[in-house]
Amino acid sequence: MKLQWLILGWLLLQPVSRSNNHFEFIDPTGTYILKGVVQKNRIIGHSGELRVKLLLQDRIAISFYISSGYPNFASVSFVDTLSYEENSARYFPTGHSGCSLVFCFNYHDVELQQTYTDPVAGCGFANGAVISTSFKKKSAEQPLIQDLSCRGTGV
Repeated sequence: MKLQWLILGWLLLQPVSRSNNHFEFIDPTGTYILKGVVQKNRIIGHSGELRVKLLLQDRIAISFYISSGYPNFASVSFVDTLSYEENSARYFPTGHSGCSLVFCFNYHDVELQQTYTDPVAGCGFANGAVISTSFKKKSAEQPLIQDLSCRGTGV
């Protein structure tokens, strides 16, 4: 009988295992940077900036800019509010229901992924403007959410 009570007591003291669906909430607020390589005073490869502000536990404000760099400098920018669920947000470009940009937030960066039904369409963006990549977190301070479309123009 004592052995049963000891086993029962031991079982009650064991940590409760978490389900596979559990995740740790990440506050995505901050500024994230994608740096292109500079060669001969030209930015080669993609560069960009992402600013995020947590509005509610399930809603973020976002300003986004990415450029393909030299020689085309194709770019994409937008400002929007997005649903935030399980540390990710999804952007659906207007008029292009077959694709989306997915932002997956980690503590030190955010991964940008593209999903689409037609890879040639490019979500309505200029060819090669958006790639799947990682933006490094530069600051956790609350950023100014604003249009970043002038980033690549020298303005």
